[in-house]
Amino acid sequence: MSLALIGLAVGAVVLGAPLVGWPGVVRLPAVLVPALILAVVVLRPWRWSASEWRALEEWTPSARVVCTGALVVGLLLFWLVLTRFRSGEINAVDFTVYFDRPCFQTTQGRPLFIETADFPELSQGGGLRHHAYWGMFPVCYLYALHATPLWLLALSVIAVTAGAVHVLRAMQRLGTGGVLATATAIAFVLNDNTARTLNYGFHPEVLYAWFIPWLLDAALRGNRRQFVAATLACILVKEDAAMPLFAASVALGLIEFRRMNHLDRAVFLVLPVILALANLGIYYAVVVPALTTEGLPAYGHFWVSYGPTPMRALVGMIAHPWAVLLASLRSGFFRTVILPHLFLPVLGWRWTLGIVPIVALYSASDDPQLRLFGIYYSIPLVPFLVLGASTGALMLARRVATDIGRAALSAATLILLGALLVGSGSRGYSLRPWRTEIAAVPDALSRLAGERVVLVQSGLYPHAGYDERTQLLTPETLHNPRYAGAAVLIARRIGAYPFRADDLDSLHRLPSIQAMPGGLIAVRRPVTQAHR
Repeated sequence: MSLALIGLAVGAVVLGAPLVGWPGVVRLPAVLVPALILAVVVLRPWRWSASEWRALEEWTPSARVVCTGALVVGLLLFWLVLTRFRSGEINAVDFTVYFDRPCFQTTQGRPLFIETADFPELSQGGGLRHHAYWGMFPVCYLYALHATPLWLLALSVIAVTAGAVHVLRAMQRLGTGGVLATATAIAFVLNDNTARTLNYGFHPEVLYAWFIPWLLDAALRGNRRQFVAATLACILVKEDAAMPLFAASVALGLIEFRRMNHLDRAVFLVLPVILALANLGIYYAVVVPALTTEGLPAYGHFWVSYGPTPMRALVGMIAHPWAVLLASLRSGFFRTVILPHLFLPVLGWRWTLGIVPIVALYSASDDPQLRLFGIYYSIPLVPFLVLGASTGALMLARRVATDIGRAALSAATLILLGALLVGSGSRGYSLRPWRTEIAAVPDALSRLAGERVVLVQSGLYPHAGYDERTQLLTPETLHNPRYAGAAVLIARRIGAYPFRADDLDSLHRLPSIQAMPGGLIAVRRPVTQAHR
């Protein structure tokens, strides 16, 4: 009964805080950690008998327990993501601009068409110009059933939840026991890197959180068909799939090579990299030149310090290994990414050796978000890091505890504490009050139905629907003669990227077109405002 009350209290806080509007911010670890401490007090493990400890050490989750746990985790994650969406914390960039509205445009016969972007050069063109998002096409056709951004939010949650199940199965296949396998799956979900990705709403890279664990799980079980399916799924995510697939091949080679026959080695270790490199080559040699005037991907300048094109930059990085090493040591990998895993992946190096090229490439970038592994950039590393951390924690625990079962329990505790307590502050999961401004956007737009164009602030734009007369408010659209006299929908308490908070002060001082609901403000862009 006491455990049930603890669960009810957690549920009341998680569900109630965003709807009631108090407190202003609830960090998920601030709810879960006290609940776990209370659960330990209720269970009183220090009074357990040897047989009770042995039963825990030998426990293995049944299929029913795994399915129930996955359902609970999925519902929790969806609530967290939905709450972030309804609180205005998911900005239109990249969520709406590059994925949500392009998916709707795909159903209208314009494949992945980007209407208005934060970078003008990316506006009015297809998303395939800057990334090989082949896998977005089947996702986008869900919009033919019903156009809603909830499809993408749900897909992010499904990807992480499914990935956690495959992580659990992979750990069980390695013989670590049910407790450590379950703890590893939970750490996969709760760690700061996964949270940072889900906080972004959706980006195709989140699918790596599903497909990479699926691939590793299939390989450890020797299931070639599922492995090939997972490999193809990875390749459809993005042109850079060659890097996580290479990391997977290295890990599987170091762990399973001796147990593989010749066919297994060809399928599990060689085939993924060959297919991924073929996809990369086709994209760079055929698709990019066909869709761009420069013949270069939009992110080519990310490594301009090493060379003007991606290939020349790669050569430059190879020619300056010490500069790349120094950049890696200063990057966000050691300051952010590996911290929730307590540097344990270093001990479980067989799982993580293959990610070295990814770490080096990202760390050497001139783009600060990529160099710091911000937003979603760390998610391809997470499957390898959690598996490496679990393996490393078990190795460490076995040095202290001679009993294998007790060592597994100690390792499970260690990786859970890392995921819950390290890096789970502003970057981790949190709950915030639902904003009245967000709920009022559809009503506000209906009141502006007579306007030819409505420029919408980026924090409001994800909730503005798919009408072509609603476009993103950016410095370019604000000063573009094409939108002279357009209505502008803004709100003071909502994010305005790519504007700074005070950049919109001049708009707030303009007279209102008409009364707007929920604290929203509608003004008219001056007709005489010239393009900068």
